[in-house]
Amino acid sequence: MIIIMKQNMEWKGKYKSELLMVCHMDAQAMYKIGVISEKEMEEYDHDCLLSPPKPTSEGKGIRKQKPAIVYAGSG
Repeated sequence: MIIIMKQNMEWKGKYKSELLMVCHMDAQAMYKIGVISEKEMEEYDHDCLLSPPKPTSEGKGIRKQKPAIVYAGSG
């Protein structure tokens, strides 16, 4: 997978390493589907990115609030 990613994406300048780029992309996917929290995603940002985004001055996170996942009950 890393070899394929290297052909399609440039990781230098944004990520600390190619491996951390893949880890961060996986974390982004997990965050989007609600598997990890915003706080956990911010930890991935800090660990993987050369210059992680800063939280807003209002004390809220850097990402927009996601809608809650709602599961349909059986009828």
